[in-house]
Amino acid sequence: MDLLIHREELVRALARAQGIAEKRSTSPVLSSVLLQASGETLRATATDKAITLIADYAATIKTPGEVAVDATNFFQAAKVLRGDIVTLRLLDNGRLEVRSGSAVYNLTTFPATEFPVTPALDQARTMTVDAGGLRRTIDRVHFSVAGDDNRYGLNGAHVEDTSTTDGAVVRFVGTDGNRLSWAQVPYRGELGIGRKMLLPRKGLGEVRKLLDGYEGEVGISFGERAALVQWPGVLVHVRLLEADFPDYRQVLPTSFKRRAIIEKDAFREALKSVSILATDASNSVKFQFSPEGLVLSARKLDAGDSRDEVAMEYSGEPIAMGFNARFVGEVLSVLDGTRVSVELGDALSPCILRDMDDDGALFVVMPVRLD
Repeated sequence: MDLLIHREELVRALARAQGIAEKRSTSPVLSSVLLQASGETLRATATDKAITLIADYAATIKTPGEVAVDATNFFQAAKVLRGDIVTLRLLDNGRLEVRSGSAVYNLTTFPATEFPVTPALDQARTMTVDAGGLRRTIDRVHFSVAGDDNRYGLNGAHVEDTSTTDGAVVRFVGTDGNRLSWAQVPYRGELGIGRKMLLPRKGLGEVRKLLDGYEGEVGISFGERAALVQWPGVLVHVRLLEADFPDYRQVLPTSFKRRAIIEKDAFREALKSVSILATDASNSVKFQFSPEGLVLSARKLDAGDSRDEVAMEYSGEPIAMGFNARFVGEVLSVLDGTRVSVELGDALSPCILRDMDDDGALFVVMPVRLD
């Protein structure tokens, strides 16, 4: 294998690969990136068995070939190269020579035959979504997906078809038991729904990172045990979780006694200010709703207290509730509109937040007890 590639293209390839390659595997080859050079393309493949990334990059191939090399070490070396063009050459001793300007690295490699084979996936049924819509959908759901491996049914995003006579729509739902969010996006083509449609949290996050900077269409195919997400030059194979997602509709409030409409930016800034002194691990902040406005306050033992006010439109009786400031703040950070609707029941009932300018998402946050 002998090729030339632009340094920026190589760094981009390795940044993507080392984010997916297994970091603490007992099999060293899983920490590597598989490089395959042919035609005018360098293909880079990385996997941790649950997620596999295959991406193509422009290169000048002098001699075709393939080899696997540790992804993290290669990435660290590529970042500090000073030349614009990088030469990659597989030497007779099995080392990969990386040369740019006056810098030369000779990296240990693994035979390409030792790299895991990517399982095939039936792509007979594929839906197509706009990249921007998919990015926005993942942003609105990913933070709600549980990261705790002990709650296996919650550490993935549930996928379901919510199409109506107005058009085809796919919904992603995430929850960690303390909050829930769903967001949906129109699609074209066919959504093949399997028995269990749980996309793992890491896989969802990696797809979102890979979508940065891409504007176009994204194809998504589902099999019984895996999903395939692809767009020109990029293919991501994600193994689905074998778990049952709870019936999330049972926890969605169907009515509310109080409603506030608040300017999003003012709400977000006041919450950020007050939460500096939010107490304990729950980041609890007191929310006092009344026709006079929203008063936010927090107190931290041995540090002091904080208070801020936000104007709002309000209907219903006054109420004081506690919420995790981070949970509410993360919702506000993914809303595109200028105003947010907050629907409330009793002091310990779940709260619903909505973007007043977009009905394609909904957020539920459970309150915390006020001491």
